[in-house]
Amino acid sequence: MTAPNALTRRTLLSGMAGASVAFATPAWAAAEAIKHYILIELLPGADQLELDRWYITYHAPQVHRAYRAWQRDYISFRSYLPAPEALQSFGVKFGRMTEIHFDSLAQFRESRINSLYGGELDSFTPPPGGWRGNRLFRTWTATIPVNPDMLYVSLATPPKETPYLRWIVFFRYPSSVTAADGDAWFDQSFAKAVAALPGVKRFGRYNAVSDRAGYPRAIEIWFDDYAAWKAAFLAPAAKLPAPPWSSDDLLAGSVSMFVGENPDIDFLHDARVIP
Repeated sequence: MTAPNALTRRTLLSGMAGASVAFATPAWAAAEAIKHYILIELLPGADQLELDRWYITYHAPQVHRAYRAWQRDYISFRSYLPAPEALQSFGVKFGRMTEIHFDSLAQFRESRINSLYGGELDSFTPPPGGWRGNRLFRTWTATIPVNPDMLYVSLATPPKETPYLRWIVFFRYPSSVTAADGDAWFDQSFAKAVAALPGVKRFGRYNAVSDRAGYPRAIEIWFDDYAAWKAAFLAPAAKLPAPPWSSDDLLAGSVSMFVGENPDIDFLHDARVIP
């Protein structure tokens, strides 16, 4: 069966400032490529160089050896150090964001069954302090389609002198709210408000491909830089609509990180990339 044209998933709106679009996931998407996002938060007082040395020297090469038969891409981004106002308003994390691609959800699941190490953490070299006494980091994951399930803004983002700022956010609806009801409100209210904010270059929503995901939804929003993000989300006029089930902002309790558009490490090719 031939897949529909890719524009049923996304659109290119070069040069159309403020343009926004939304497309639903087609039925054939169940077999599409996926990506596994891992937000790695450096704990307060921890040494980033110590984390990076363990991660780059031991953990990533061992993970690649275990899963390389299935991995299509394996890259990592050093995050921006969030300014105090971003920490206070949204609890933005600092550390790394790793992204691993697979051809399909079935391939991702197969890698967990058949990996060289059996997929257990104890099979890998532990971080300083051990897995149970880990003092360096904590992680959150989301396994999502490579392309967003809903794309609300897609403007041209050509290469430029300074990196773009990508805001990666994991969030969830309360247990009392169905995914369908939550997404309907998100599309009709929250997404429209975010798409109308100044400076938004890209904005999409992803639905986790696992029913057991701790954070079943992820969004990614691009800006030219941190100043543009701050002007959009922290300006007095930037108050976003609260969901009908709570007086809190939808992103209260979310987990998020700022990264650029280019990774600094490519583990598949053992390459260091200019961010």
